[in-house]
Amino acid sequence: MNRDLRVLKPRIDINELRNFFISLQHDHNDMMWAWEGNEEEGVGGHKLKGVTGWALQSNLEDLTKPCPPYNITKEEKQEYRDTKCMFGLAKKLQEKFPFAHQFSVSVHPPGALINFHKDTDDYLKVHIPIVTNKKAYFTFEPNRKYVLPADGRMTLINTSIPHGTHNEGETDRVHLFFKVPKDKEMELLKYKEETL
Repeated sequence: MNRDLRVLKPRIDINELRNFFISLQHDHNDMMWAWEGNEEEGVGGHKLKGVTGWALQSNLEDLTKPCPPYNITKEEKQEYRDTKCMFGLAKKLQEKFPFAHQFSVSVHPPGALINFHKDTDDYLKVHIPIVTNKKAYFTFEPNRKYVLPADGRMTLINTSIPHGTHNEGETDRVHLFFKVPKDKEMELLKYKEETL
C-alpha cells in the first residue's frame, strides 16, 4: 500500500450517497451522536466541538442509543451489529465488503481537528466523502495533506501510521467510513471498476 492512502476502483453514486445522508438527518436524528466532552480530552488535544455523526453499526448493548465511532463511551462493548441506520447505499456497501465493520458517518464542522494518532495495526479504514471543501484535510506526519474529493471515490486510508484530520474550511466535512482487516487489503485492491 502507498504509505498513506489508495483510491479503490469501485465508486459510489454520489447523489445516492447524499440522499442517504439527507435521510439520516431527517429520519434518524434520534440516532445522531454529538461530542459533548471537553475539547482537550483524548489523544493530543483534539478539537471536537460540534463533531456529530451516526453509527450505522454499533458495539453498544442497546442498539437504539447513539454510538460514536471514537473510543469516548464508557459503556460495555459488544460485537458490531447493524443499527436502524444501516439501509440503502450503506447496506449495499456492507454486502459488497462483507469483511468490513464499524460503518459510521461523521460530520466535522469548520475548525474540527483530530491530531496525529495511530489506530490499531490490524485494520485500515475506507473513507467516502459525502460533503467536503478544499481545506478539509487528511494529514499524515510530518506534513503531508490530502483533500479527498466528494465525487464517489472510496479511499483506503492507512490508519496504522500517524494520521489525523483538520477541517480548515468554512463548511462541514462529512464522510461515511468503515474498517477493513489489514489482511484484506490486497482483496480490496482487486475489486473491479463499477458504480455501486
